[in-house]
Amino acid sequence: MRVLFVLLLLPLISMSQDASDIVQFADESIYIGEVVKGDKIESTFTFKNISTDDIEIDIVSTCECTEATWPQYPITPGESGSIKFIFDSSQKDKEEPIEVDVYFVNTNPKTGNPYSAFLSYTFKWKK
Repeated sequence: MRVLFVLLLLPLISMSQDASDIVQFADESIYIGEVVKGDKIESTFTFKNISTDDIEIDIVSTCECTEATWPQYPITPGESGSIKFIFDSSQKDKEEPIEVDVYFVNTNPKTGNPYSAFLSYTFKWKK
């Protein structure tokens, strides 16, 4: 199932446009701190619509260790939103950056390709 999902995202990834024209994230990379294996850590990526049009997130893609929720409605110009996530450390065996890929319904008017943002978070195992 996971492989099928990734295959379906490949066209979005290869044709996507940098979303910095329409959205500004407070942080594109977050350090969530020291983690004990088995901990579930909640955190948030916040963003602001800097375009003159409504923006809408189509999908947020993460690894199996992360559950993400995002606004299921358009964000108006100047409005802020957030992508909340829960990291389940029991699903990881090593420290590594975790990617959170955000794909928008909005497309670049010059290319027709959808906008995307590539975020990440990191952690450290507590000793």
